[in-house]
Amino acid sequence: MLPLYNSGDSMQPDRDSDNTQNPLSAAAMDLAFLFMNDLHVGGRSIYRINTSKRPFWVRYEADGRRQERRFRSALSWRALMLFALEDCREFKVLEMDEPGRLARMFPEDIIQKLDDSAEVRRDVVPVVKLIDPNGPGKVIITRSRCRGHAVDTLHNLNDGKPVFQPVWISDLLRLDAKIGLRLVRDESFAPTLPISSYLEAAALTGRIADERELNILPLTGNVPRLRLPEPAPTVLRIFDWQCRQQPELEQLRGRTIYEDYGL
Repeated sequence: MLPLYNSGDSMQPDRDSDNTQNPLSAAAMDLAFLFMNDLHVGGRSIYRINTSKRPFWVRYEADGRRQERRFRSALSWRALMLFALEDCREFKVLEMDEPGRLARMFPEDIIQKLDDSAEVRRDVVPVVKLIDPNGPGKVIITRSRCRGHAVDTLHNLNDGKPVFQPVWISDLLRLDAKIGLRLVRDESFAPTLPISSYLEAAALTGRIADERELNILPLTGNVPRLRLPEPAPTVLRIFDWQCRQQPELEQLRGRTIYEDYGL
C-alpha cells in the first residue's frame, strides 16, 4: 500500500480530513476509493471475469528506464504499478493495449484538463467521453486521480445502469483485451453543463443523457447519489483489517467521490 501520510509526498493533504495529527494524503484517499470501487461490467467485477482474448500490453518508464510487459491478470499490472509508484521517484505509463491507443484516448490536452479539474473541489464540467461504437457503452470522465493513473467516471458499463465512480485507466483500456469491448473517444463531445446535471439526469432517467436532453429535462439541482455495486466481501474484510491497523482510515468509511465535487 502507498504511504498514507504526506511526509515526502508531493500531494497535498485532504482538506476535509478532521485528523490534523496524521492527515491522510491525497494518494491514500484515491487508493481507498479505487480499492472499494472495482469496475463492474455486466454485473461482475472486471477482476472476476476470467475470459481474456489476449494479454494486456504496457510500455512504461520507471526512473528513466523504459520497460515493456504483457499481463494476463489486471491485478498483476496493478500490483507492479503501485509498488513502482512507492519505490520510484518517476513512473509514467507510455503505451497501453496497443501502440498509440492511450494517446488517442487521452491526448496531452485532455490529460491537462483532467489534472486541472482534479485541483479544484467543485462541480466541474466533464472533460471527455468514451463510447463503444458497436454498443450502448458510455463513459463520461471529469478528472484525474492517483497521479493520473485513474479517473472519475460516470458510466453505464454495468448492465446499462449509470454508476459514478473512480476507475483505473488501465481497466478502461483492458476491456478490449479482456472481453472485446473497445472504447473510443467521442470527438463530438462538447459539454457545457456540470457533472451534477449529468448525475441528476442519470438518477431521474436511469441512463446517461446527452447534452441536448439535459437542456429539456426538469432538473432541479438536487443530485441523488447513484447506487454503486457492492464491494466484494473480501474487499470489506481487508478494509476492516486495515482500519484496525491504521485507525486514520476510518474517516474514509462511507465517504464517496461526491464530496470531492461539493455535491
